[in-house]
Amino acid sequence: MYVVGQGANNIVGLAEKSTGELSSLGTPFTATNPRPVALALHPSKNFIYVANITSNTVSGFTVDHQAGLLTPIGTALPPTPVGSSPVSLGINSGGQFLFVLNQGSASISVFSIDAVRGILTEIVGSPFPTAVNPQSLAVSPNTGFLYVGNGALGTVSAFSIASSGALSPVAGSPFTAGGSIAGVTIDPKDQFLFAADSTGNKIVSFSIQASGALVPVAGSPFTTGTTPVSIAVDSTSSFLYSANQGSSDVSGFKLSSGVLTQVSGSPYTTEATGVTTATKPAYVIVDVTNAFVYVGNSGTNAIAAFTMKSADGTLTTVTGSPFGQSVGPVWIVSTK
Repeated sequence: MYVVGQGANNIVGLAEKSTGELSSLGTPFTATNPRPVALALHPSKNFIYVANITSNTVSGFTVDHQAGLLTPIGTALPPTPVGSSPVSLGINSGGQFLFVLNQGSASISVFSIDAVRGILTEIVGSPFPTAVNPQSLAVSPNTGFLYVGNGALGTVSAFSIASSGALSPVAGSPFTAGGSIAGVTIDPKDQFLFAADSTGNKIVSFSIQASGALVPVAGSPFTTGTTPVSIAVDSTSSFLYSANQGSSDVSGFKLSSGVLTQVSGSPYTTEATGVTTATKPAYVIVDVTNAFVYVGNSGTNAIAAFTMKSADGTLTTVTGSPFGQSVGPVWIVSTK
């Protein structure tokens, strides 16, 4: 597992135990440019890319699957320049392209990825314009579409991805979503897009059409904890979890045709027993085995870990959770 966050210009490496507990790697830190804010894992799991917001770059690393060590891609090459203030990354399911959302320049930089070495080459026409002050990006897992959450504009922009990696707006885009759209994600079956409305304390659910257009699901939006900022869906598209920054908890939902129903016990606190400090959850993931849910607490420099019950999506705190970190986690990826 790899983590970036506030407090250090490093990627933090962690080992995930079979119990869900987290421990540091033998070499736990890998330096990157100032200031790392987002990660993307290549589908091969051989490469990791990190967006460095203050240096306007993306750094790439190869993954040692035995020790977990990260080695810079192309040691003679500097980090790759992108637009102003990159904040989110995505890779298409085939692993041919890396997409970088540049908040400051309201654009998306697109790079082809060398399958053997992981080296990035910017494609012709990149960067592509998007709405001002974008917040998050999601690439469809099986079809050629990309979506951007547009923050205070309350919309989601949709783009089709050409075979060259070039982006073009989907008809009808952008689509109205809510008050302020923070995180966006797509379920693994590629049927629905979910957007976190951080000011409305809601999750907005859309059905993805064959054209890439978004149509609201009946009953949407669905209530979460306060200030949801990140969303994750398990690999079977059965459960969804939202990290709620304002209420320091994570909401769990059962998914059925895009409709969200809160699971028993939701929301679940991300605070340690007896501690009342605001944890400010910033990111949530479900590990690929659907056994554990991890939440990055940017306010307390820790990761809260939960066992996920596959039958009903309920969560139970892992022994020792939350696990203290040297940074305030804002993005997590797992190679498991």
